Amino acid sequence: MSVLLSGCAYQTYSAKPLDITAITSEFRARDPLVSDFQIYLKSQGYDEAELPVQHWGLNELTHSALYFHSDLDVARATWRAAQAAEEVAGQRQNPGISGDVEHHSEHDNGISPWTFGLAIDIPIETAGKRQARMDRASSLSEAARIEIAQTAWKVRSRLHASWIDWQNAHRQVNLLEQEHALRSEIAEMLEARLRAGMVSSLELSNARLQLQNTRQLLDTEKARLAELKARLASHAGLSLRGLDKIQLSSPDQALVDTKIQDLTGKPDLLDQLRESALLNRLDIRAALARYEAAEARLRLEIARQYPDIVLSPGYSYDQGDKIWSFSLSTLLSMLNRNRGNIAEAEAQREVEAAKIRALQTQIIGELESRSAAYQQTASSMNDARQILAAQTERTELTVRQFEEGFADRLELTSTRLESLQAQRNLLASKIRMQYASHALEEALQQPLETSLSMPDDFSIEAQTE
Repeated sequence: MSVLLSGCAYQTYSAKPLDITAITSEFRARDPLVSDFQIYLKSQGYDEAELPVQHWGLNELTHSALYFHSDLDVARATWRAAQAAEEVAGQRQNPGISGDVEHHSEHDNGISPWTFGLAIDIPIETAGKRQARMDRASSLSEAARIEIAQTAWKVRSRLHASWIDWQNAHRQVNLLEQEHALRSEIAEMLEARLRAGMVSSLELSNARLQLQNTRQLLDTEKARLAELKARLASHAGLSLRGLDKIQLSSPDQALVDTKIQDLTGKPDLLDQLRESALLNRLDIRAALARYEAAEARLRLEIARQYPDIVLSPGYSYDQGDKIWSFSLSTLLSMLNRNRGNIAEAEAQREVEAAKIRALQTQIIGELESRSAAYQQTASSMNDARQILAAQTERTELTVRQFEEGFADRLELTSTRLESLQAQRNLLASKIRMQYASHALEEALQQPLETSLSMPDDFSIEAQTE
């Protein structure tokens, strides 16, 4: 009985004002070393003995983004709202009750002057309207659930792009520092030779200009590092202070290169990934769910051609007479038969179908262009690697000639600078390869490296607060 009474109890309004200051403080206080996040990492397959993780890579940053990023909070809240709409769609219409009281001014023979009446209105939906309403709400809820995974992929994608930028900026700084050191040596040697009358001032001037350009590039790249790290922290759902608490580690570049070579050497695997993307991309699945919702809406509008029925049993006491009554009412729909709403629902269904066709066409174009760019960039990277190998042989030859007295220090340093330039060219090719790989992942909506994981069930993620 108490359960029934609690179920019939009215809810009361409870204000929930937002505290902007508290939101800011909460963001700044996010800590990747807190116990709650460590428990989350354990649920994602990390061994308890490995926690807290000492060296963070893309995987750990991805889990941080999926745990902390506010975009996912918005997607989860949207899904909960869609679930509430499902509950609303499944509700039946409440019955109504009406009563009346009359008093007669004339009454004889002791007959009561009062007339009392009571009637109950029981609405009955026809033609499957409630089921169509529930199907529509369920499809929209499924689309919102899939959007959680879509949002998670976008969060991971932005983080991955930031990781590529930050890692490559570090590599650029390292190579530029080496180049600056070599150019400084060359400028010093040319200055000494100028004093000895062995070179012209023009050669020294050119060397100094190249040194200044290298210095400027180095300063610019170092200045970018702070900005890129702040962006990386933001995409990981952390403040910069929170990111500073962990140690970031670079991936094994040789292993990454091997995985790239393995993929480019397996065109059948790329074809399978492209075919899978056309059928299973998250935006395709969400669009299909919205199409199902449009179908259900059309069913609902067609069902609304048929009017609902209201049954009204009643009882009245009229000056001593006890009267039972039963009435039936409905709304006639002979004038328009809901034609306008049906036409609108049919048009909306066609809109959703057209969106799916346009989306698949767009995906096909993206997959073809990005696959071609991926393979071409891999070929260019191989060319740059061969050039570096040839330059390395020349550098080793010059080193031997220097040791045997057949080459001077300026020639040796210049050869090392050429080798360093070949390394920079190879790095530029690898950077283009990473961006091409990232672009292909965007089109596939799937990590190309199996070691870079994503949670399997985002509905579980959606229920986590």
